[in-house]
Amino acid sequence: MRSDARVTPPLPDPAELERRAAELLAQWRVPQTGVAVQWNRRLSTTAGRAFLRGARIELNPKLLARAPEQLPIVLAHEAAHIAAFRLFGPNIPAHGRHWRSLMRLAGLEPSITHEIPIEGRRPRRRRRHFYLRVCERCGDRQVAAAVRYGRCHGCSARDGYLVVKAPATTAGRTALERLSLAEVKALH
Repeated sequence: MRSDARVTPPLPDPAELERRAAELLAQWRVPQTGVAVQWNRRLSTTAGRAFLRGARIELNPKLLARAPEQLPIVLAHEAAHIAAFRLFGPNIPAHGRHWRSLMRLAGLEPSITHEIPIEGRRPRRRRRHFYLRVCERCGDRQVAAAVRYGRCHGCSARDGYLVVKAPATTAGRTALERLSLAEVKALH
């Protein structure tokens, strides 16, 4: 009897992953190589994440069980964040030149996102409208895909907005941008 089901090897335990991460940090000549690695079943679309100050990496066991060949890449990606923080300090961009250099030193392409298919993920909804938000007090204007309330960027008044919507097309956006405050008031 033959089974066509693909058998995936078990995922490594956290101690093995911590050893691999420490090897990467040593390869990058990071003085402190200690990193805690753990599996986090609550992660849904993220393959992994790094906590820089706590020197901790969390990995998604559901995604990486489906694509175990991606585990070394994801582990190196997260370890490079910790290494960049330890080597260059907290004020560097997350996926900036320091991080990219470390990924290349590990022999990997510095890719920001993973390519693991996510089951049950719906494609993004197509935008239907653009919105023009105008402050009644100072006339500050903002065209956006969603309406955000709160303080005005121009005068700091709170929630004193007039909102007009138009179809999410170039013509719709242009029409909103051309509306004057008087025209917006007339529409309300």
